[in-house]
Amino acid sequence: LTGQSEWAQGRKGITVDLNGIYFVSVTRVSEDGNLVQIETRPEAGKTNIGPKQRHWIEPDMLYPLLKGASDFSACYVSPKDDLYALVPNRGITKEEYDGAEALIDADMPQLGRYFASFRELLARRSTYRGRMPNAPYYAVYNVGNYTFAPWKVIWAEQKDFCAAVVSTATVPGAGERVVVPDHKLFFVDFDAAEPAYFLCGMLNTTKVRQFIESHVIKTQIGNVFKHLSVPQFDAKNPRHRELAALVEQAHAEHDQAKRQVLLAKISDLGSRLL
Repeated sequence: LTGQSEWAQGRKGITVDLNGIYFVSVTRVSEDGNLVQIETRPEAGKTNIGPKQRHWIEPDMLYPLLKGASDFSACYVSPKDDLYALVPNRGITKEEYDGAEALIDADMPQLGRYFASFRELLARRSTYRGRMPNAPYYAVYNVGNYTFAPWKVIWAEQKDFCAAVVSTATVPGAGERVVVPDHKLFFVDFDAAEPAYFLCGMLNTTKVRQFIESHVIKTQIGNVFKHLSVPQFDAKNPRHRELAALVEQAHAEHDQAKRQVLLAKISDLGSRLL
């Protein structure tokens, strides 16, 4: 298991600094379906963003949010709250910044007004000031094509190590969109389901979990692939496909006792594949 992975890279979820403004709930959808009413969350964070507010915005830049460690367990995802992340830029290059600004100015006046109402607070964010020169004041960090990948294997920075797979969820007024992880989560992005389920299975084997937890400080798990090497999915290997199928089945099993049986099978098969 020791060694840097040559095919998998751990990514960090998005960094917004002001969760109460970017991570919102949706309270209503307009009759024509073109706008959604969002609600800010002043309780989310230490910075005072004022009282709870409701705003109508275009839903184009809203994505389902996976907030943290309590939203999932091994091979199972169950978010505590229905929260949605505003992700105005798709990267951290000047081209991406310019594209986001042009899109909001031309097609999303309501969203533009929403951000403008918090302009002073947004411009004071530490990540924005320190790492995002020339970005629009509402841009977010740790975002790229990987953020919008259709499949992600996730694990938490601060939690006993376990992994799960996320794909898409419904955004009111917008339909199915990819799930976006918060910065307290790490992930590997995939374009297809089977390789994601396979890696998730490998990470949830007892051997791999023990290896990871022996090599990291539990409060700073981070990119485990800097010192972990596991087999890459091979579609021609029937046991690889069997492991992926078991992991997919576990994600769909809501009965915890039955899921524990599946997790034992996953750990056994994964260990034999190492």
